[in-house]
Amino acid sequence: MRPAHGRYRFGPRPAARREDGLASNVESAPVPPSARPTRARVWTRRVLVTLAWLLLAGAAYLRCRPRPAHLPLSTVVDGPAPARAAGVLFYLHGYGGGVARAQGLVERLRADGLPADVSIVLLEGPFSTGLGHSWGDTEEEQATSRARVRARLRELLGESGPARARVVIAGFSQGASMAIDLAVEEPRIGGLVSLSPCASWLRGELPKREGLRVLLVHGKHDDTCPVSESRTLAGVLEAAHKPVEYIELEGGHSVPQQAIHALSTFASH
Repeated sequence: MRPAHGRYRFGPRPAARREDGLASNVESAPVPPSARPTRARVWTRRVLVTLAWLLLAGAAYLRCRPRPAHLPLSTVVDGPAPARAAGVLFYLHGYGGGVARAQGLVERLRADGLPADVSIVLLEGPFSTGLGHSWGDTEEEQATSRARVRARLRELLGESGPARARVVIAGFSQGASMAIDLAVEEPRIGGLVSLSPCASWLRGELPKREGLRVLLVHGKHDDTCPVSESRTLAGVLEAAHKPVEYIELEGGHSVPQQAIHALSTFASH
């Protein structure tokens, strides 16, 4: 077809205009077939991404589900086997804690002078908080946790073990509340150390326990678990003429060195 100006155009195509307005005679190089994504590569990539997400979801599910009932509670023992120890200190962590985080408490107790013949047993709550562990959010869940702690305690102590007076259960925060209730239920426990407890279900039954010595420690400025929890419990035990020592500290919701020293001294004899 003849152009409007009456001439045909022969020769190379006019230079293309770049975005900056300058002419360019350089044409883009063709993409080699090996560099082009094939359908198989695209599907392989999609499958790998899907598998990665499934693995992450599975790991999150396993982390958040309760520890199976047929397995014993996760346990770390420092020192001699509980059945052969001169004394045993069972420790229950607070909400969101675990045996890994409680390892620091073991080091502090040993540094404070807790004898090497005293076994320290760290137990981990069977319920997950996402980033840690707990003893349960409801009365039923905590009752389940107590039953599992008692089973683990009896398993570790065996038929003999140390004298009842040298079997101490201690806990911090939610673990302290659990320790109070366990001291009510488990006759093999002869000592209770409660560090900054929150509300417990069986505290009203504690004065009825015979042969139980008690140490209560609480920070005066605790804004997580009110100090009134320990103050009132100490008053109830004193009124019932039960052996109780109450230490009120200036701090908040924590386990300062004064509490470590009191716990170490209590568990040493």
